[in-house]
Amino acid sequence: MKESENMRTEQIKQMVMSRYDRFAETGGKQEECWPSKREPGSGFAVDQGLYSQDELSLVPELALNLLRGCGNPTGFANLQLGDVVVDFGSGGGIDVILAAHKVGSRGRVIGIDFASQMIERAKQTVAEMGFQDRNIELRVSDMTRTQLPDRFADVVISNCVINLCPDNDAVYQEAFRILGPKGRLAISDIALTEEINPKLREGFQSIWAGCLGGAIPEEEYWQVVQRAGFEGIQIVARHTLTHEELETMACCPGDDFTPSPAIEHVAAVQDKVTSVKFTAVKKFHIDKEHQFPDQTEEKKEEGLRGWWVDVSLGFL
Repeated sequence: MKESENMRTEQIKQMVMSRYDRFAETGGKQEECWPSKREPGSGFAVDQGLYSQDELSLVPELALNLLRGCGNPTGFANLQLGDVVVDFGSGGGIDVILAAHKVGSRGRVIGIDFASQMIERAKQTVAEMGFQDRNIELRVSDMTRTQLPDRFADVVISNCVINLCPDNDAVYQEAFRILGPKGRLAISDIALTEEINPKLREGFQSIWAGCLGGAIPEEEYWQVVQRAGFEGIQIVARHTLTHEELETMACCPGDDFTPSPAIEHVAAVQDKVTSVKFTAVKKFHIDKEHQFPDQTEEKKEEGLRGWWVDVSLGFL
């Protein structure tokens, strides 16, 4: 990446972080972007019924007020007892809490968010639900540089956050790095159904914290995921945003923090923006030359077969 691109990437990250920090400080109780106001604890994911009433009963009001997601990744991640889960962009902690319920005391959940005030709020929600002694850790960290060990996690989840990062490739490369063999993704995010006018795109990018700023065409999105080393992409659900949803998403987390785009600009992308929920698995590859140096070809093949047995039995 060129120096100018690096600089722009960091500027966008700082802008997004600042806006979500200020949003977190309010506890999520500011007015919505556009005239259609919502009740506290409501928002896109709740309005769409993506969380069941049973799930909503497991999280405090603060977590719901801070929710700005477009899905419920724990609902389709097929989490198992004992899983290690990393939540990219954990926000107020709703998905961290739900994941902790599913992986149990033998599992572990790591919430990553680069907005320090969001992490502080998430710590409040976790404490309020009595999870202090559970295996939950909340970290101020960049999704592209988590500082977690290689092959650390079983599952990476994320809820409408990756589009806020100007370097999607780096995010998915980091997810690939920290996932172990057979590791998987469960992601909700925003994408475009087709290319949009470059000047219009530039306008949305100038207010990047709105979820339209970093949205890329869906075909390009899948290329990013596959380029990082994932395969078996399964679309769980896809929803084309309504005009009202677009208005809200365009200045997320709220117009106290993100300038609202012109109404005609939002109208121009009507039926071209989708929230997509998907899963994918880490492609498993062994470099025989690196893994079994100074061995005959026969020994390398024997070692390779041993690795596959270990993987299939769950030892790796």
